[in-house]
Amino acid sequence: MEFVGLLAPVAFVFALSAISQVNSLKKEIEQLKEEISKLN
Repeated sequence: MEFVGLLAPVAFVFALSAISQVNSLKKEIEQLKEEISKLN
């Protein structure tokens, strides 16, 4: 069980980085949508 306790913080950091990547992707998509609407 101690092994799981050591893995928990690693999984937590991994989850945080994944969330931040998703958020940055959403921002990029919104910017792309705005640029496309300007072209149309």
